Amino acid sequence: MNKKAAGPVVLIVVIGIVALLLYGMNVSQRECDSNKDCSKTSYCGSDYECHQFPKEIIVNQNNYLLPATILSISLIISAYLFRGGKIPKITWK
Repeated sequence: MNKKAAGPVVLIVVIGIVALLLYGMNVSQRECDSNKDCSKTSYCGSDYECHQFPKEIIVNQNNYLLPATILSISLIISAYLFRGGKIPKITWK
């Protein structure tokens, strides 16, 4: 093997080993991987820890009228531009 090529190969192997060790340490420190690992009164969160279910559930009513209106207007304008090929000239009086 070429002596000049041995340095980068060794560096890549060392970086790979360090990455595998860090990944293994991260996986081993998790409290849970799924809801089955927690008790019946808790769930597994995105931080891999068991959390108690909340006492009350708050449901927000979302209003999607404004985003739907903006999307529909933009679709109509883009269809008009695609069909006609010209940008309409808007003049304000």
